[in-house]
Amino acid sequence: MRAALLFGPSDLRVVDRATPTPAADEALIRVVRFSPYGTDVGVYLNRGGRYVQSYPVGIGADFGGVVEAVGNEVRNVRAGDRVTALALAHCGRCANCRAGRTNVCLDPAMLNAPRQVCAQEYTCVTANKLAVLPAKVGFENAAMLGGPVVALNALGQLAPPSGATVAVLGGGAMSWGAVATCKAKGFHPVSIGGIGRRGHLAGLVGAIEVFPIGAHDEDASERVRARYPQGFGHIIETTATEWGLKQAIKLSAMSGRIAVTGGGPLPALGWDLVGRELVLSGVRAGPGQGEALAMIAAGVIDLKPTMTHRWPLERCAEAFAALTGPGASEVGRVMIDVTDA
Repeated sequence: MRAALLFGPSDLRVVDRATPTPAADEALIRVVRFSPYGTDVGVYLNRGGRYVQSYPVGIGADFGGVVEAVGNEVRNVRAGDRVTALALAHCGRCANCRAGRTNVCLDPAMLNAPRQVCAQEYTCVTANKLAVLPAKVGFENAAMLGGPVVALNALGQLAPPSGATVAVLGGGAMSWGAVATCKAKGFHPVSIGGIGRRGHLAGLVGAIEVFPIGAHDEDASERVRARYPQGFGHIIETTATEWGLKQAIKLSAMSGRIAVTGGGPLPALGWDLVGRELVLSGVRAGPGQGEALAMIAAGVIDLKPTMTHRWPLERCAEAFAALTGPGASEVGRVMIDVTDA
């Protein structure tokens, strides 16, 4: 099979590899579509050595594909099923998993378990991660499911009242998914961030207002506060950067709630949080795969308008170069056609 492998930071090559064989609890998937998002870009660049310890390594986590074969313990999918997968592994047996909170599995072995890789023609995925696609969900939206799943978890923690305004910080794959999900759930999303074309794509999926920035790390808080002087009671921060965390705290209203998807040290003192009674919630992916797929099937979420480029697998390196190069501000969601639908 053909597979995109990293041989070093930014050194992505498409090579021949043996087709894998599924273990007893795995399914062999023929990958049809793959769409990179922020974590994949982090792996590609290996910023600070955080993502990859040894090379070569595969890349990609979110896909739409077809089950080709299953291990002898698999009961939830069968050959021919159209599927997508959660990114995080889970045991399926602990108290959290039984309660449906598979993203915070209590089994220590699951905490840093490797994600599947999907920038290749075939991949093996633990079957309990898989969900069968509803008939009305295409492979493209299936390959962009991560954003809505994270957003559903964030909204569950923020608990905004019906019809509330929700600020979404970021100008990338996760933020566009969050904006679309907020809109679908009846909230009024305001998008803050994104340079160039990326700063405006949120408007195509439901943002009631967009505040793009002109350069990385530009402080947009004064401009946004001029329009929303009380700040926002509910914020989803999708960038996992110092910029995003700073903006979230500056833009939060009194007693505001902020959903955080990652990042470094918090740019706030305990007294800053106490002074405004801010609540910060960590968001570790999410278990809402089924709900997100149902919303896509119902037509209330469609992320295809954020797609600006597509390449075949053989040109996967070009896709990542575009996402990380000097023209990245003009690149929205990228779709990789891995095999024929």
